[in-house]
Amino acid sequence: MTANTIIDSATKNLSSDELPYLDIIKDSQSLHQHYQKIRLQTPLSMYSLLVESGLIRAEQLQETLNDANRPQNQHIGFFLRKKNLISDEDLGHLLARSFSLPFVHLRDFDIAIDAVQLIPVSFARKNTLIPIMQEEAHLVVAVADPTNNQILENLQFITGKRIELAVATQEDILLAIATYYSQQEMDSALKTIEVLQQNDNNQKDAAVNERLLERPVVQLVQNLITEAVINRASDIHIRPHQNSVELFFRIDGMLVHQRSINKQLLPTIITRLKILGGMDISERRLPQDGRSRIRYANKEIDLRLSVMPGIYGEDVVIRLLDTQFAMKHLEDLGYEGDDAERIRHLLSRNNGMFLITGPTGSGKSTTLYTVIEQIHDETINIITVEDPVEYHMDGITQIQINPQTNYTFARALKHILRHDPDVIMIGEIRDEETAKIAVESALTGHLVLSTLHTNSAATTITRFLEIGIEPYMLSSTLLGVLAQRLARSNCQKCLVEESVDPSIRKVMGATTDEIFYKGVGCDACKQRGVKGRHAVYELLVMSPTIKAMVTPHAEAIDIQKLAIEEGMTPLTEHALHLARKKVISLAEAYRVRLD
Repeated sequence: MTANTIIDSATKNLSSDELPYLDIIKDSQSLHQHYQKIRLQTPLSMYSLLVESGLIRAEQLQETLNDANRPQNQHIGFFLRKKNLISDEDLGHLLARSFSLPFVHLRDFDIAIDAVQLIPVSFARKNTLIPIMQEEAHLVVAVADPTNNQILENLQFITGKRIELAVATQEDILLAIATYYSQQEMDSALKTIEVLQQNDNNQKDAAVNERLLERPVVQLVQNLITEAVINRASDIHIRPHQNSVELFFRIDGMLVHQRSINKQLLPTIITRLKILGGMDISERRLPQDGRSRIRYANKEIDLRLSVMPGIYGEDVVIRLLDTQFAMKHLEDLGYEGDDAERIRHLLSRNNGMFLITGPTGSGKSTTLYTVIEQIHDETINIITVEDPVEYHMDGITQIQINPQTNYTFARALKHILRHDPDVIMIGEIRDEETAKIAVESALTGHLVLSTLHTNSAATTITRFLEIGIEPYMLSSTLLGVLAQRLARSNCQKCLVEESVDPSIRKVMGATTDEIFYKGVGCDACKQRGVKGRHAVYELLVMSPTIKAMVTPHAEAIDIQKLAIEEGMTPLTEHALHLARKKVISLAEAYRVRLD
């Protein structure tokens, strides 16, 4: 049977109201009612659901069915998800509808702890499932893949109960596993610590107890990191207080409190993290830095660990870096039409220097890698020198500097110039020597891309002059400067009118009758009111008139004024523009403004 025949026959008997999106079940009472009533819906073909729901066009489905790389024993929905043709949420609803199963929203669901305890955490993680409710001989288990019959048989064998399946997204299940099993692992670790304390006078028993302690603490730390990755956190903060330890995740630039951890667990968690980061576990009085790498959901996540001694114990911050760079376009980051084209025009040059500036956490590295993706071609030799290498990219030579062996940016750049590069990316210009080599490289026929810690585009020019770069060299090489910040985007599903302080309106140049909006918090944004971040920026292109202003006594304010006259939108004005479009709140625009 051909792909066309499959599609035609699949869609023939599907009525217009039989769409894949079911009512989302958010609590055990609703789920109980679902299982008590007769299921009126009959299983439907996945092909019918895909096409009739409008999630995918018939031509796309046909191409997918004919794709030689599609595993024949895999449900087509998973292959479509892998190719980013449908979302996790779409896949969950489609699977639930096609198998007449309930779709469960686990983030709100009142998962029964006694049900969770029936299945080992190792089995739950391996098979991406979690038990959520039990009634006498029945156990309800949420799964991401209801097509695996072997899992059903194994569950019945392990629990001795009749298994009822529900469908949930993979991300929700992994988050639930990290959340609900972590309490078990905390309790297990605490019990082990109590045993250790009872026997700490006996060295032999202590050695045995250290081995007992290893597994619960390892699993506990793994849970914390997994939970952070699922929540798209950029950092994990473990903060000791007088009587407790508080866990925070930085999500979309905002610190979000997750939970409290028993203070007794702090020393063992710190020890585990020090081992993970290759640090000295006996040193508790001095700050230490370390790094490690974990694999999660077919991704490699780099960890940068920082341990700092405090009065209530050692404080830890873990930076999470997804080493697999997701290919994006400049427009995806928030760079609008004309500005995106200007950046591409600058990057088409075969020599010169393009800089991205802003404070730590302003998205400079992400923009820099996106820029590299725009020009990446097998005919171009691109070499990067970074500290650390944040994203791994195929077809590009990436060099990690090592200050401990005196392999600095400047030293690496000298070697790179002998390696016949077309494009050189410098992770950060930190000193005069690196700046001079970067400028000289741009003068000798290379396109140089780098970042700098300055506030505005205009001050970047004066900063180079201050550190000793000759004006004629800078004006000859600098192509443009992109100064940016990251603003928290409003959740578009829970917008309400924003109450704005008159003083903020005055500073931002907004009139009293303008209406602005902010997110109030909903399920989609986990009650935070914000979801994702958006670039706020100003792009200064070096025109002949601006180049003429690059003199030993050039003033940033004069360069800024001329750039605005030539069409540059100042960063603050761009932030106001985004607030007027409801993309961000006016309070957020005020937070990222430039004075």
